Amino acid sequence: MRILISPNAMKGSMTASEFANAIAEGLSLANPEFELVLRPLADGGDGTSEVLVNSLKGRFVPVEVTDPLGRKVNSRFGWLEKSECAIVEMAEASGLKMLALNELDPMVASSRGTGELINYAIELGAKKIILGIGGSATVDGGIGMLKALGYKLLDSSGEDVPEGGQGLIRVAHIDSEEVNSNLLNCEIVIASDVVNPIFGDDGGISVYGPQKGATPQMIEDLTIGFENYLTVLEKTSGKALHAMIGGGAAGGIAIPLIALLNARIVNGAETIMETLGIINELKTCDLVITGEGRVDLQTANGKGAAAVAKEAHKAGIPVLAIGGIVKPEVSSIFNGVFSITNGPCDLDYAMKNSHSLTKSLSMELGNLINAIYK
Repeated sequence: MRILISPNAMKGSMTASEFANAIAEGLSLANPEFELVLRPLADGGDGTSEVLVNSLKGRFVPVEVTDPLGRKVNSRFGWLEKSECAIVEMAEASGLKMLALNELDPMVASSRGTGELINYAIELGAKKIILGIGGSATVDGGIGMLKALGYKLLDSSGEDVPEGGQGLIRVAHIDSEEVNSNLLNCEIVIASDVVNPIFGDDGGISVYGPQKGATPQMIEDLTIGFENYLTVLEKTSGKALHAMIGGGAAGGIAIPLIALLNARIVNGAETIMETLGIINELKTCDLVITGEGRVDLQTANGKGAAAVAKEAHKAGIPVLAIGGIVKPEVSSIFNGVFSITNGPCDLDYAMKNSHSLTKSLSMELGNLINAIYK
């Protein structure tokens, strides 16, 4: 039996590669003759650069950037020499993982570090940038990023606007005279698993703002600020932006990239699956196993595991999902959904022992597969 193993990362516990290896170890214990094809997956969030760099034999470039609160930190981006393509993760410079809970404040958190990563990639000669925007700590509409890229964002008095969400309401003019021409000629592909617009009850401000520390008053202020900011961007670019699909991802950072740099936003999981050849690979397999940390309703909304399942179903191949936490509402997406915890246990225990738990579960799944397909 040929089995494709293609999970996303189990955030906080295992990378996608570690997750795939744990599944493979368990299946091999059940049947050493299983033909296992490991294709770790990402969807634009944490771990995207690792998956692409490792799978496509690239390398990481270490750099120093500014974190969301203006502190200097060590970061990196992926580099694919042959294709002159950089893989930039917003989370590596402007991510939630860089802040303590008591530091979360979308009114001041800046995306400047993401702009700095893009600058480094351009200096290295990037002709294409794949920008993964998951896991951000910002709701600044990319103001900090634009400043790092050479744009001037001025208020009605001609003064620089402050960074963070507080600057949105003050933007009156955007000047691009000092922007690097190489940036203007670079293809930018935004990999995202979010389809929310920026405004409304299902908008990025309302849905994701609280995760980044936004209070109800902040959400109201950010909404007013984005109304102003997008009006200026629309006048500058001539593009309709207020209802843009995916505009709510990562605090609105995709909006100015599409408005000013002709970037395009794509489904992260589907694009990465295609880039890594996963879609063609699964057609040669008898079973697909995928997974992520939480297999729930958010999984169905563009996450990697759901994208794998969609392609598997198209090919008529059964697909199983493994997660730390699983919810019954996603049972229709997969042919089987399994939790690595086989009884009550606390989150800390499950995260610390995720590899061994995944290995044990996978061995049991292997035994079941042996019984069914003997």
